[in-house]
Order: sequence, then C-alpha cells, then structure tokens
Amino acid sequence: MKLFYKKIGAMALAVAMALSISGCGGNSASSLPDDKPSVYPFVNTLKEPEDNAMLAVEAPALVEQIKQKAAEVNPEIVGWLQVPGTDINQPVVQTYNNSKYMRLTYEGKYSFQGCYWVDYECTVGNRTSESRNTIIYGHNTAVTQDDPNGLDFAQLLRFADEDFAASHPYIFFSTGEEDLVWEIFAVMYTDTKFRYIEMIDSRIDTLVSEGKARSEFNYDVEVDPASDKILTLSTCTAKYGYVGGDARARFVVMARLVEPDRELAPTVGLEKNASIKAPQL
Repeated sequence: MKLFYKKIGAMALAVAMALSISGCGGNSASSLPDDKPSVYPFVNTLKEPEDNAMLAVEAPALVEQIKQKAAEVNPEIVGWLQVPGTDINQPVVQTYNNSKYMRLTYEGKYSFQGCYWVDYECTVGNRTSESRNTIIYGHNTAVTQDDPNGLDFAQLLRFADEDFAASHPYIFFSTGEEDLVWEIFAVMYTDTKFRYIEMIDSRIDTLVSEGKARSEFNYDVEVDPASDKILTLSTCTAKYGYVGGDARARFVVMARLVEPDRELAPTVGLEKNASIKAPQL
C-alpha cells in the first residue's frame, strides 16, 4: 500500500489565489474592492508553513524490507520506523523484555547507542491486531545537551520546534504485515508519573487526554480514544536534570493511525499550548 501527499498543481493554486480575498505583496490599492465584503473569509489562526503547497511526499513501502531483514538478519525484527526530517530510519525489534536491546543493535551486536525496540507487552501486527498503544523506545544519545542534532531519538527533540512540528505531521511505522502511517497529535516533556507505558490496551482515553494536556502544541488533529490506534515514541531528556545518574523526564511523541488510502496534507495546523500541564518533578 502506498499513500501519497496530495500535490497541488498550478491550476489549483491559480484558482485558490483567484478566490482569496487576503492581499499579498505587490497588489495595488486600485485592485481592492471599494466596499467591505459582506462575508469575510475564514482565517485559520493555527500555524502552517508558507510553502506547504510545494511539498509532496510518498509514504514508504516497508513490509518486504521488514520480512527480508527478519529472515536474513534477526527474527526479532518486527517493524521499520521512519521519522521524516530526521535520520531515524531503521528496523525495530521486539523481544521478551525491555532491556535486551538497550545496548544492542537490531542485528544483536553490542552498541552503546542500542536500537529502537517495541515494548514487550505490545502486540505488533496489522491495523486490526496492533495494540491500542504501540510504544517504541530509543536512546537520546545527546541527552546531556539535549541536542536535536544528536543520534537516534535525540532527533525527536526537533518536534519541540514549532516550524519543524508544523511541517512534519507524520511518522511511518510499518510492520511485517502492513504499511502504516501515523499522524502526530502531541509532543511533550513529561514526568514518569504519566504512566503511558502501562496504557497499552486500556485507559486510552486517559492516554490521549493527558498527552494533549502535556503537549507543547495544540494540534489540529482529532483523536477518538474509543477507536484510534496510538503510536508512542519515548526517550530521555535532561531538560529537568538528573536523579541518581538518570534523566528525570521523558520526551514523547504521540500519533494516531491514519485511515487507509487517505490523502495526506503536507502540513498540520498547530499553535502553542498556552496551558501546558508541566512535569511534576
């Protein structure tokens, strides 16, 4: 299955410009109507990049790569994760606990960086059998500086930037059964008292409401806790310091599973969350 971002052609752009009432640079005063319009156009106050009409992205087809890697490299490979705008693009593993791959690559070789792994209690499958909340862990290898240009899940911190978040609405996490696209609805710094790791197939309403309350931005994305599947990417952050050598907080990105064959807009509307539920540390 392949999903395509809708490419806006020159004709559609011309029509949109013709219908637009808002002015742009170079319009002369003589081109404006003498009277005020009786109906004013809707103005979306949520932030969107100005060049959103120029983007077109094809969602990757990853199922066959996953099957091949699982057969040839490691049978514990269960998926593939791509996060546009970052270098995050590699297989994801799952095993009988959450510690085995902390210092191993997906090939099973030692690496301080580790790899990306799914919580051992999650079910990885197709859009029907997948857990209600699929949790993927990875290291923030630049945690002491929280450098978004560091390796691995350090680059998730780029979503704390408003412009980056608005222009990167999706995550691609596919399994060996189905290519899946996920739409981001929350990015947050949070304390570990928010027990999203225990909300895998229950309390999804709490997962969603708490995620939105703690999010850096209010996304123009509707989430139905009763039916939507959620993807949660989790890593450490040193923004709030350390306790006993461990970072006190987490940086988390949450997304909802997109309906099959839906046309994907290249950007998402969002605005700063003026009433963030701050970490309780």
